[in-house]
Amino acid sequence: MNWILFALLAPLLFSISSFIDRFLVSKYFRSSSGALIIYTGLIGIPIFMLIFLFDHSVISINPIIALLIIINSFLIIGYLFPYYAAIKRADVSSIIPLFQLIPIFNFILAFFILKETLSLAQIGAASLIIIGALGISFNLNKKIRLKKEVLGLMLLVALMISINAIVFKFFAIDLDFWTVSFWQYAGFFIFVMSLLLFSRKYRVDLVDSFKKNRNAIIWLNALNETLNVSAAIIFTYAALHAPVAIISAINGLGSVFVFVIGILMSLFLPKLIKEDLSTRTITQKIVSIIIILIGGYLLSQTFVG
Repeated sequence: MNWILFALLAPLLFSISSFIDRFLVSKYFRSSSGALIIYTGLIGIPIFMLIFLFDHSVISINPIIALLIIINSFLIIGYLFPYYAAIKRADVSSIIPLFQLIPIFNFILAFFILKETLSLAQIGAASLIIIGALGISFNLNKKIRLKKEVLGLMLLVALMISINAIVFKFFAIDLDFWTVSFWQYAGFFIFVMSLLLFSRKYRVDLVDSFKKNRNAIIWLNALNETLNVSAAIIFTYAALHAPVAIISAINGLGSVFVFVIGILMSLFLPKLIKEDLSTRTITQKIVSIIIILIGGYLLSQTFVG
């Protein structure tokens, strides 16, 4: 039960980060997302250095395994490429719900790779959370039109995130959480350095963004990536104590946090965020939240005893 409460921190932090992402993309990275991807990857430098300072033994593993973990880490930052390509082709409101494909991929991959199985009660409860998350994410007042290429891009995004989570747990079971984390964030650094080395456009974008908005870029990105990394660490740690599909379903609660934060910002900071506060929309989202809470309660009961 303790891991369920712990796992709830991940969607909360991801939700706060999503609003900072929205602000950064709309104000500082409209023309190109390359620089934003590089800033995201740079967070790996202080993290793997800190892990090494506290535990030198993290480098004492089979070089082949270290290489496989590094390659796997490319997925969790590389997914940003198809994700940003998707949001350029469709509304964000129609794309975010597709992240609920991740628990489905996790269930399938975890079954074959980690031999994890879920009871019917767990599948039912997790499904309620996913359905509720979709209910919050979709706006029924608008017609949702999704191109096949956008759906294909988001399927790729969900698959990349899912593979990373499953492979991370696969290695962490035999090694330990911090050793795998060290090599994953080392992979972030390698990925970013490769982008800078082989792409002149990304180098130019990075320098230009830093020159124009130095203070905002440094502090907002530092805060945003701290939240992102903390959420990712919490997610992967919680996934070591429960089926990955269950933890990713719990992440659907992030839709509740996004809804609440969106309302508060619309009321008190309308110049930054303006959400639809019509009666129909609020009713739809409250019903969805109730479905999520029921699913969360039923899910917690499956682990009692």
